[in-house]
Amino acid sequence: MSIIAKLKKAGFWQTAQTVIQVVSQFAYIAIMARLLSKADFGLMAIAGGFIGMGTIFSEGGMGAALIQRKNITRNHMNAALQGGILIGFGIFAIFFFSSKYIATFFDQPQLELLIKVIGVNVVLHSVSGISMMLLQKYFQFHKTALVTITSTIIGYIAGIILGFKGFGVWSLVVATLTTSLINTVGFLYLAPVKLSLQVHIKEWKELFSFGFGIILLKIANFFNDRGLNLILGKILTADLLGVFERTSKIKIVPSRYIGKILDTIMFPGMSEIQDEHERLFKIYQHSLGVVNSLLMPVAAYLIFFSKEVVLILLGTNWLEAVLPLQIMFVVLPFSSSSRMADSVIRAKGLIYKNVTRKYIYVVVLITSTSLGAYFYGIVGAAIAVTCSFLFNYIIMLFLVKRIFHKSIKEIFLTPVISGFKLSGLVLPPIILFTVILNNWVHKPLMVFIIITIITALTMVFIAWKKPSLLGTYLNDTINQLFKKKK
Repeated sequence: MSIIAKLKKAGFWQTAQTVIQVVSQFAYIAIMARLLSKADFGLMAIAGGFIGMGTIFSEGGMGAALIQRKNITRNHMNAALQGGILIGFGIFAIFFFSSKYIATFFDQPQLELLIKVIGVNVVLHSVSGISMMLLQKYFQFHKTALVTITSTIIGYIAGIILGFKGFGVWSLVVATLTTSLINTVGFLYLAPVKLSLQVHIKEWKELFSFGFGIILLKIANFFNDRGLNLILGKILTADLLGVFERTSKIKIVPSRYIGKILDTIMFPGMSEIQDEHERLFKIYQHSLGVVNSLLMPVAAYLIFFSKEVVLILLGTNWLEAVLPLQIMFVVLPFSSSSRMADSVIRAKGLIYKNVTRKYIYVVVLITSTSLGAYFYGIVGAAIAVTCSFLFNYIIMLFLVKRIFHKSIKEIFLTPVISGFKLSGLVLPPIILFTVILNNWVHKPLMVFIIITIITALTMVFIAWKKPSLLGTYLNDTINQLFKKKK
C-alpha cells in the first residue's frame, strides 16, 4: 500500500475517532460542570498535573522511538515495555509516599488520597503505551479508534453516574481510571508484547537515544497544559483554578483533536519518507494549510460566540470564563500548527533541535502566566498564555525554515493566507444573520444553535458541490479523499 493510501485510510479512522471524542467530551464537560463544583475541577487539575508528569517518564518516549525507527525487532519492543513498567511502578511509588507532602504544599488535604489513587493511571499507561504505538506504526488506526472510542464513552458514563450520586471530584478520578483500564486491556489484546525476563540493554539504549529527546519535548508540552495548573495552583484559589482549567480545556479541544489527527497519522507517514526532503516538506506544508484553513474560521466563530459556548458547556455559574476563553481562542490555529512542526522534526530524527525552542517557550510561558495570574487573576493568565503561544509559533517558523531552507512565504504566508481568506468568506454572513435573528428571536442560545446548524450544513454543501471555494488546501484534500478517478 502506498504512503498516500495509508494516510487516507488512517485519516478516515482518526477523523471518525476524533468526531466521536469531541462530541462526547463536550457533552461530558457540559454535564459535569453542572454536577461538580469549581473547586472539584481545581483539585483534579492539580492531581492530574502530577499524574501527567508521571506518564511522560513511564513511557519514556519509547513508543515514539519505535515508530521513528525504520527496523525494529521483538527485542526492541520488549526493551521498551520492560523500561516502561519498571519506571511506571517507580513513579507510582514516589507519588504514593509523597502525596502527604504535596497536599500540605498546596494546602489541599484531599489531594493526599486523590494522588494515591489516581497514581495507578501511571502504571496503566506504562503497560498500554507501547502496544498503542505499535498499532500506530503499522497504520492499524481502525483498532486504536475502536479501543479509544469504547474507553472514552464508558469512562465518561462512569464519571457522570458517580457525579449524579454526589461523589464530587472522585467521579472525575473514576472516569480517568476506567478509561485507562479499558485502553490497557484493549491495546494489549490487539498488539500483545510478550514480556521477557531477559533484559535487553542494547536495544533499550538504541531506543532511548531518540526517546530521551521525546521526554524533553513532552515535559515542555506538559507545562503547556497540565503542568501550568500545578504552578497556578499555588497562586489561584481552587475555585479560580477550576475556572481556568475548564476554560483551557474548552480552548484546546478543537486544536488538540484536529492536531492529533494530523500528528498521529503524519508522524508514521513522515517517518517512512524522512530521507525524501522535498516530498516531506510538501506534506508538511499541505498539513499546515489544512490546519489553518479549518481552525482560523473556527477560532473567529468561537470568539464571536464565546458567551454562548460557556452557557452551553458550563452553565450560568461560569460566566467569568467568557473573557479568558475569548482571549485564548485567538491562538487556536497556531496551537495545531506547532504540532505539525513537532511531527516533521521528529520524523527527521532531529529531536534535539526542537528542544531548545520548546524550553525557551516554556520559560516564557511559566514566567508570564505566573505574573499575569498573580497580578490580574485568570484574565491576566489568559493574556500571558496567548502571547506565549504566539511567541512559540514565531520561533517555530524559524526552526522549520532552517531545516527545509524555505522562505517565510512558503512555510508561513501561503498556508496562513488560505485560512484568512476562508475566515473572510465565512464570518461576515454569520455576523449579519446573527444580528438579524437577534432582532426576531430574543434568545441568544437559540440563535447560536440555529446559526451553527445553518453554517455546518452550508459548509458541507460547499465541500460537496464547490470545494474550490474553501481554498486550495481543503479543495485538494477533499478531492483526494472523496473524488473518484474518472
